[in-house]
This record gives sequence, C-alpha cells and structure tokens, in this order.
Amino acid sequence: MPDLWMPSATRHAVGNTGAMNGGPARAVWHITSNEHDWTFKNELGWFTGGGADVAPHLLWEPFTGEIAQFFPADSRSLSLQNAGAVKTNRTGKYCVQIETVFTADETVNGKKYATVRDTPCKGLDGIMAWLRSLGIADTWPGGAPTAFARDTVSLDTWTSRGGHYGHNQIPGNSHVDPGPMPNLFATAPKPATPPAKPKDEPFPGTSFFTAGRKSPIIAAMHKRLVAEGCNKYSSSANADVWGPGDVRSYAAWQRKLGYAGSGADGTPGPTSWGRLHVPNV
Repeated sequence: MPDLWMPSATRHAVGNTGAMNGGPARAVWHITSNEHDWTFKNELGWFTGGGADVAPHLLWEPFTGEIAQFFPADSRSLSLQNAGAVKTNRTGKYCVQIETVFTADETVNGKKYATVRDTPCKGLDGIMAWLRSLGIADTWPGGAPTAFARDTVSLDTWTSRGGHYGHNQIPGNSHVDPGPMPNLFATAPKPATPPAKPKDEPFPGTSFFTAGRKSPIIAAMHKRLVAEGCNKYSSSANADVWGPGDVRSYAAWQRKLGYAGSGADGTPGPTSWGRLHVPNV
C-alpha cells in the first residue's frame, strides 16, 4: 500500500477528513496568489489556522523545497468548489491538491518570476515520485495549463479521467491558477532495463541430465561437443534428447579437460559445463 502521507513532507494534520468517491486518481495544482504574503511560514500558519477550511493536501514552496501536508491522500481536501451535485474534492480514489506558494510576478532575491515554470521547482521531483506511487498518471487530460485563464474541462473528463489538472480546469470553479507549469513529467523514471541475457547457457544442474530429457539446451550442447571434437554420437537424430550418445560424448569432453575415472562419467558438472560454453538458448 502506498504512503498516504508524503514521506518527505512535514505533517500538519488539520482533521476534518472525508472519504473519497472512487475512480481514477488525480492531482490538482494551485498557487496561493497572495499579493501581500509570499512566505511558506505564513501560508502554513494560515492553512493550519483560519484557512483550515480551504486547506489542500500539500503546501509546496518551489524556491526552498519545503513541503507540508494537511490531509492523508485517501481523504478529500477542501481546495475546490463543487460542480453542482459533483463533489469535486471527492472525485477519484485520490484527488491530491497541491498549493504552490507562488504569486505571479513575485520578486525573490531581486529577481522577478512570472510563473511557477520559471522558479527553481525545488522538491518537485519528490512530489511527482509520491504522486506516481499513488497511481496518478503522467498526463494532463485537459492539456497542461498555458495561461492564467479558465480552461474548464467537461464534467465527463473530470469524473472519468485520472492524471493532472490545473485549478483553472476544474468544473464548478472560477479560479485561473496555476498558470504555466513546469514539465512535471521530465523526471519520469525510465523503464528498467532488463538484465542482459548471459552469452552462455547457465549450468542447469546435474539432475537436469536424465534419460529422455528433451530440451533445446541439450541440442545446443550436442553442437558444442561435436565442435570440440568430442563426437561419440551414433546418430544426429533426436539431438535435443539426452541419451547414451550424450553421455559418451560428454565423457570425451571431460577427458579432454583432464578428468579421469568418476570425474569423466559423462554427467555434466558446473566446471566442465562452464568451459564448454554452450550458447544461451
């Protein structure tokens, strides 16, 4: 089960949790848009105090990477208005609301920042990793926000499609945030590269070599024994079936390696097999 509390976020539970209505998981992005207060500390104080009734799940400061969480992922938060009978805060298995501490054209350390996209976005990779762990897909069903303007998706899109949304896209709401966003999916983990297939067939174990065993491994071994001049086969028929010819030929290979007596009984062992270099099949 995924962590319902983001591991790297400070936890500030405000209570007043509520059940979700189910459906595809999604995330909704907001900005605080506070012309008088651009600090994480004060926004945190607001959402844990007088603003608890409109609190999101996460509060994120893109300049420092600070993150606070107010609700577990499986609870609705309180950042959206309903769309008629549709309780937008409860849509989906998860509907994680992220409030970014940002105001358009704010100045930080003497530099003006027009959009969230222009900020350092510290901590974003951690947020995205957590959202992915909740099953929230790397997609914008309504397209990535491109301006501070309404771009409302249909109720059908909102209720049926998971992924990422801007506050400006949610039916029943009037806000125009978050404005242009960074490429959330730039840090998507690359598919794991499957381990390279060994060049040689791994030793299948002594018990593999029993009378009547049929396998392409035995056919590959047959070819290698012939190539090594250890051909004691009376016929090339049924080359993929372990039989007396294989025992005689493998014993010849063992003798070629210097084995004698019980060490050259025609039953493959890990050392002699490794030196035969049977190609991986």
